[in-house]
This record gives sequence, C-alpha cells and structure tokens, in this order.
Amino acid sequence: MTNEERIEERLIHAHERGYYHRVLERVEKIKQMNPKMDRYDLYETACTESKEEWLQKNKNLDKF
Repeated sequence: MTNEERIEERLIHAHERGYYHRVLERVEKIKQMNPKMDRYDLYETACTESKEEWLQKNKNLDKF
C-alpha cells in the first residue's frame, strides 16, 4: 500500500466517523506552522490528532 493509499484510507475513515473536516482544518494549521513538512507526515499527523480528539469526545459521550 502506498502512502497516498494510506492517506486516502484514513480520510475515508474520518469521513465515515464525522471528523473529516476537522482533519482538513488541522492540515492547514500544521502546514502554516511547518510548511516544509512532508505531505504524508502532514496528513498522518492531522488524522492521528483528529482521531484522538474524536475518540475522547465519544468516550465522554458513552458515560451518559
């Protein structure tokens, strides 16, 4: 699997779970802070951070 395929897969999962737009927002912020970051690392970081945020949010919802 290529890096592009991995990114695509992660973005599909983000879309399915409802945090796709958050990933794109994070990509833009990270890109501004670190413009020379590798594209794969940029998306990987944004996806990971957004997923963790989503998991925490949903974990808190399960308590109710």
